[in-house]
Amino acid sequence: MSKRATENTLSKVNKLLNISDSYQAPERIMQILKDESKRKEIFFNFLELFEYDLSYEWFYKYFQDEHADRKNQKQDFTPKSVSCLLSDILNTQPHKDTYRIIEEPAAGTGSTIIAHWYKSMRQCRFIWNFSPDDYLYKLTELSNKTIPFLLFNLMIRGMNAIVFHGNSLTNEIKDVFWIYNESNNPMGFSDLYICPHSERIEKMFKIKFI
Repeated sequence: MSKRATENTLSKVNKLLNISDSYQAPERIMQILKDESKRKEIFFNFLELFEYDLSYEWFYKYFQDEHADRKNQKQDFTPKSVSCLLSDILNTQPHKDTYRIIEEPAAGTGSTIIAHWYKSMRQCRFIWNFSPDDYLYKLTELSNKTIPFLLFNLMIRGMNAIVFHGNSLTNEIKDVFWIYNESNNPMGFSDLYICPHSERIEKMFKIKFI
């Protein structure tokens, strides 16, 4: 993509989010995701902007240029080519009579997970034969700025996931998000549930809320 095309896309993303500058995007996206009626409208607008191509992570260039903290956190994100390679290595078929759990300890904005999801879906002859309930993604991401983009990417694709916002090494967690496609609709969106900071949730996932 040319520099001019990239800048044009960044401008369109900011316009859809109704923000004046890209630094406002993470907070704005989180607000949208918590508003069920608003997020559906935004999801459809983004689908139209990116021509309904869900095969790749739309925000890679946007986030890499505008939000990645390379200086302090050495933060870079997985390019599409590497994500596709990893999905080719990983078996995408669900286990017989049960769902398949896919874990990633540093999920970023979701590039690798999206590549796996898309390959899994493409293995079905028809899209309506794909069952989102066959897969559960358990993802952890530390960055405050990254989490909203990751949740957005999962929800607009109708995926099922448990997302831990925190440190995958120490299991110190700020929040736990449950992303679920209640209707198991391969062409539908997922809903968002923010788990309470309770002892029950800590024991269930073997984490510590901070």
